[in-house]
Amino acid sequence: MKPRTEDEILSRAPITTKLGDKEYSIPLLAVMTQREWRKNLFAELAPILAAFNFNVDGKSMAEGLTAALLTFPDKLCDLVFAYAPDLPREEILSSATEEQIGCAFSAIMAVAFPFIPQLGMVTNLLRSASSPQ
Repeated sequence: MKPRTEDEILSRAPITTKLGDKEYSIPLLAVMTQREWRKNLFAELAPILAAFNFNVDGKSMAEGLTAALLTFPDKLCDLVFAYAPDLPREEILSSATEEQIGCAFSAIMAVAFPFIPQLGMVTNLLRSASSPQ
């Protein structure tokens, strides 16, 4: 996935993605709607991650991983369509690959969390400011 250009960001250019044999445009969400989508993202994915029990034996870890791998693709599809409810869900699900859904989800995540680079920079600044000289 190529990063969005400054022109695409400033012009609010939609996300373009290929699902099945067709190209689709996904309009960007405004701040408040985007916040609601992020809350939904965490609500949907938290139970999957909760299935992992990192403090016990390998068997329960394997069971958690199996459960996550079985439900995660469905959740990604749901989250893509929650972000872009106007997409033709049934048509896409019958023609797209899971790789294509994964690419669409990654593109959505990039615009849903645009502050990750700044968060990393601030974290590094705070670390360097608090480390002994």
